[in-house]
Amino acid sequence: MDTFPLIGGRYQQKGGPARGAMGDVWTVEDTKLGRTVALKFLARRRLAQQGALTEFVDSTVKMFEREGLAMARINHPHVAHIYDTGEHDGELYIVMEYVEGKSLAEHLKTGATLALEPAVRWTRQICEGLEAAHKAKVLHRDIKPDNIMITQERDVKIVDFGLAFLADVTQSQTTAGTPLYKAPERWSGEQGSLRSDLYSVGCVLYEMLTGRPPFGSPGDDVMAVGRMHQENTPAPPSAHRPGVPPQLDSIVQMLLAKDPARRPKSAQTVADTVRGVQHVLDAAGLAGAAEEADQLETSATDAGLSGSIRALDRRIFDLERRFGPRDQAVIDARGKHAELTGQSGDARGAVALYNRLGHDCQDFFGPYDVRALSAFEGVARWIAEAGKK
Repeated sequence: MDTFPLIGGRYQQKGGPARGAMGDVWTVEDTKLGRTVALKFLARRRLAQQGALTEFVDSTVKMFEREGLAMARINHPHVAHIYDTGEHDGELYIVMEYVEGKSLAEHLKTGATLALEPAVRWTRQICEGLEAAHKAKVLHRDIKPDNIMITQERDVKIVDFGLAFLADVTQSQTTAGTPLYKAPERWSGEQGSLRSDLYSVGCVLYEMLTGRPPFGSPGDDVMAVGRMHQENTPAPPSAHRPGVPPQLDSIVQMLLAKDPARRPKSAQTVADTVRGVQHVLDAAGLAGAAEEADQLETSATDAGLSGSIRALDRRIFDLERRFGPRDQAVIDARGKHAELTGQSGDARGAVALYNRLGHDCQDFFGPYDVRALSAFEGVARWIAEAGKK
């Protein structure tokens, strides 16, 4: 028998919460619709504990409720849906789509450089989701890898619009948001605009391409990071990662412009530009990879190499879930994925994928197993290929 009381008369808690800076997140069962959802309690009491006036607290609650209603109108595949809002025991909550998968932050923590294909594809999907939000007059204000979920289908879901809004009203203007991804104008006390969200996308793209944010690192002095955003110009991604197409360098440069007016006018503009880069990546490697692509046991639906790589990515995830990471079908698919990544023009990405595969095979089968040695041969081959460019 369930021991937790229903929240809002319909949501049954399924376990303990995950604690976050702005409140607690529960996995709950919607007893009316019979589905699992995410329920996030928001920290209204924190406002009062910080000494905010009652009028300000009430105003903040109304603003949050309006934003929740706006988000509920958004129906886009790359934005986690908001289903409901309410109040329970004096605390506000929102009910959101439960997203199975890992955050982009978790993907970046593996230590290996993200291949170009998913970096480009996920950037496009982030921008498409933001365009839908911006059309509904909703800003995110805290785009960062932790707020970008990668689903089991290897697609983007943007989360935590409402929590990002609350962060702005429970913190000072100079500390609201996440410092590593926060636009220069917001460090000056401005609330920001849709182009502030795009600046944060530029920071995330930079990290996907290079393995590091453009300014600072976790643990750095917050105000020092703020000055970097306002005053410094980062090296282009290709300076850290040879082989990054010049088109991506240009996109990053536009997104990270200090003056918001010099950034792209909309998220859709960025999505369209990034889609063009996907076509460039396809064209760069299509001829050399045609024979290999024909042999892949995938069901890619997108044109060119990007579709084949994406289908392999999904296939690997499915095989690992069904048979475990040691299965030979998984090892073979990962090798094909690394090879096709290199043939798409991303030699550095192929090196990273082969290197990770080699170390995994050593852990699974022993240091001298032929599968590990074969993977490291792929590392050497694609390092040599990268040196030719």
